[in-house]
Amino acid sequence: MASLKVSGALRHPPIIMIVAAATECQSRVGNYGRWAACGLLCMLAPAGHAALLDGFLGGRGTSNITLRKRLHVNTLITEPGTIEAEWDNLYSYSTGNFSMPSVIKYTPKGKSILWGRTEYSAAFDAIDSVALAGQRTTQFSDRVTFGANAVLKDGEKLDIAVQPAATFFLRGESGVRLGATAIVRYDVGRNSMGASLSWTAATAPSPTNPARAWDFGGGMGRRLAASGAWGHITPHVNAVYERSTGFERTWAGFAGVEYQITERIAVDFTGQRYGLAGGNPDRQLVVGLTMNFGKLQ
Repeated sequence: MASLKVSGALRHPPIIMIVAAATECQSRVGNYGRWAACGLLCMLAPAGHAALLDGFLGGRGTSNITLRKRLHVNTLITEPGTIEAEWDNLYSYSTGNFSMPSVIKYTPKGKSILWGRTEYSAAFDAIDSVALAGQRTTQFSDRVTFGANAVLKDGEKLDIAVQPAATFFLRGESGVRLGATAIVRYDVGRNSMGASLSWTAATAPSPTNPARAWDFGGGMGRRLAASGAWGHITPHVNAVYERSTGFERTWAGFAGVEYQITERIAVDFTGQRYGLAGGNPDRQLVVGLTMNFGKLQ
């Protein structure tokens, strides 16, 4: 499978395009671009009151940022034989917390499902900075998640993948969270859309580490042009429904824009709104970088 490929020359700086769209909520590129730009502003508008992060929620963690991108702007797995990394900068307007979710991904080159059609990954927060009672604590991630994303069907338009994963806690919690995610994606023309269903369980439940949790998510993206400068830009939206043992069920919304700088480098700007219905409200901004390092020698 190809990874991060968009044709056309780069002619306009991405920041100028995004700011212009956000300022007027208008664009020459059609209704979809205006919808995504306005959605991004809505996600980032100041919250009515401060929120407390429910740290256990997978939707707010490292690996689920990657999962949402798989539904539209990224491929289901990294190109076989290559290593790819994602670095995100996540800032919460509601709490002042900051983190750097990071993922390292590798797909071996081969002809079998386990060796050739499965991407192996490690996800963690390179920086986890929490503001509490006027003081800020900055440290490495409190957990590391290992996943194996296997493509079961690689069709011309329809793709299906399954990803078992295990999360190991480094501090604050004990035990392990085990689970799996099913992903369905459909590509037609310049449009990509998909859905995911995830389930996890804790071996050592606690008040902040629920016994069971599941979420259902959907998303879509549309590249603005088949080629040229606008062909580097993909507005995208996602929605996620989460339910965990002992916690209120909640909805979250996401809207953003990806800009493909080169064939192997892309940046992404996303507004995230948790607690659209149920749960604690939290508004976040994510600025991410995806880089494919090519084939191993």
